[in-house]
Amino acid sequence: MHIFAVVTTLLLAAPSAAEKPSSGANAACSRLKHRFPDYTFLPGAQGYTYETQEPYWSATVYSTPACVFVPQNAEQVSYAVVTITLTQSKLSVRGGGHMPIPGSNGIGGEGVLVSSSNMTRLALSSDQSVLSVGPGNRWRDVYAYLKPFGLAAVGGRVGHVGVPGLLLGGGISFFSSEYGFASDNVVKYQCVLASGLVIEATATNAYSDIFWALRGGGNSFCIVTRFDLRPVKGSHVHVGIAQFSQSQAKGYLDGVYSFGKYGGPSDAKAAIIPTIVTLPAANLTVYAAAKFYNSQTDNPRVFENFTAPKLVPIADSYTLQPLSDYIAVTDALQPLGLRQVFRTLSAVVDRDAVQIIHDTFNSLVYSDLARIPNLQASITFQPITKDFLSHSAKSGGNPQGIDVDNAPYFWVVENFTWGAAEDDDTVHVAADKITANINSLLRNKSLAARYLYMNDAGKGQPVFESYPAANLLKLQSIRTKYDPLRIYTDLMPGGWKVANTNIG
Repeated sequence: MHIFAVVTTLLLAAPSAAEKPSSGANAACSRLKHRFPDYTFLPGAQGYTYETQEPYWSATVYSTPACVFVPQNAEQVSYAVVTITLTQSKLSVRGGGHMPIPGSNGIGGEGVLVSSSNMTRLALSSDQSVLSVGPGNRWRDVYAYLKPFGLAAVGGRVGHVGVPGLLLGGGISFFSSEYGFASDNVVKYQCVLASGLVIEATATNAYSDIFWALRGGGNSFCIVTRFDLRPVKGSHVHVGIAQFSQSQAKGYLDGVYSFGKYGGPSDAKAAIIPTIVTLPAANLTVYAAAKFYNSQTDNPRVFENFTAPKLVPIADSYTLQPLSDYIAVTDALQPLGLRQVFRTLSAVVDRDAVQIIHDTFNSLVYSDLARIPNLQASITFQPITKDFLSHSAKSGGNPQGIDVDNAPYFWVVENFTWGAAEDDDTVHVAADKITANINSLLRNKSLAARYLYMNDAGKGQPVFESYPAANLLKLQSIRTKYDPLRIYTDLMPGGWKVANTNIG
């Protein structure tokens, strides 16, 4: 996740040539085109070209499906699921398209891309206690809709991120220390089961088990066609990004540790996203921090280590403003259409851990990736407080089963951005090496933590292995109950699958 973006002039990489559709995919597309001619796009159509490239954040996930289906409601999704199952085609479902792992939100000629682009309903209940959100919305749409009501949502910190992906992985929010994971604030899911049945799942109805599974268990259980969220007060907040020079690195890292250990845990209204961006070819490292405070109170003490006189920023946009305005401005800084890869790791909050992560990351970025033109590599420390994690238990629990007693933590995301497909292998090898080296050093000093946050993980990282074994077993049982034929595992292969995870 890029909180701080540096303007680049990289060229978009061209997508690969289309794969030949499979016979099953051809049959599925033919039936969908016959039934829904205006919502089914075949290769060569303008809608096909748009849906397979434009909505995506990363060029690594541009896809070449046999066709694209853009349903308007749950019943049309149900028809598509049954059709795809009967023809033994495959499918992929895209919400916002922010996850950069190939195949996570796209598919080749063997399947149908089901796009949520037409499912953009936003409706606030008459008492303003429930916000219904279609899966085609991005968080910028949600915040803009809620702004006139003086409300916000416990949602994404980057506007381009889609609603469904964030929520199905749990979801970190600016509001998390006050309200927990974004998924802790979902009150109802409307879902299409593998059978085609459309259901609604809540914490107390007959589908309470699938409700629990969707609060961080990923996409193995159903296709969610509506999220009912609990909005919160906070449309106007103090928020902005402070930038610091390389010469301030020590004070900055001291501040990161201090906020994680003392500041965040002492004030649940505060959040900070410290991000270090390195451009190795330019021999430049930039230190930045997005600061957030859910109050109209100015200059709270919790940010003292990132403000004068302790640390004087070279630029700072922190001010009282509508959250939707901040999201809109920072969204414009997000580099779209480049190539991206994530890796994630977790650590206990310790000053040595901060230094190890910083030094190892920067050293290996400079040594292994400096030859790649205009590559950007960033590392973000996400402070996770006990207050954050305790909300899950209060609202019924979730699959992640994170150890609250050992909090606070840093959930760290590494993000690599580059332009040319020919450099993919080099970047992936370096990303794996950097992550492995950091983890090894952290483990040697007993500073590593177990949990891996799904939404920031890279391909092959053991996300579900970081969940408690009992929770993983429960997830697998729920998946078997609702999808015994493994439709959402084998025919929809993208994403982390509970059925394919071994219980240790």
